[in-house]
Amino acid sequence: QQFIRGDANFDSAVDISDPVLILDLLFGSTTVLECADSGDANDDGAIDISDAISVLQTLFNGAGPLPPPYPDVGEDPTSDALGC
Repeated sequence: QQFIRGDANFDSAVDISDPVLILDLLFGSTTVLECADSGDANDDGAIDISDAISVLQTLFNGAGPLPPPYPDVGEDPTSDALGC
């Protein structure tokens, strides 16, 4: 399935709500993402705090773009255990 890297809430936009959802998954009440690959913002094959930080860095610190598929919808160019 196609997705945008960093769009954890799968609403077709990468914004502040995405790292909030990733943190909620890790430390709160959310138990699953609609598309796990979209939450893997740094494309390291796992969802952890570094993904929330990557999105925040991209949005607010000029860290540069997230790995593809970003900023447009696309297929994951890397293989990992996460699916969508």
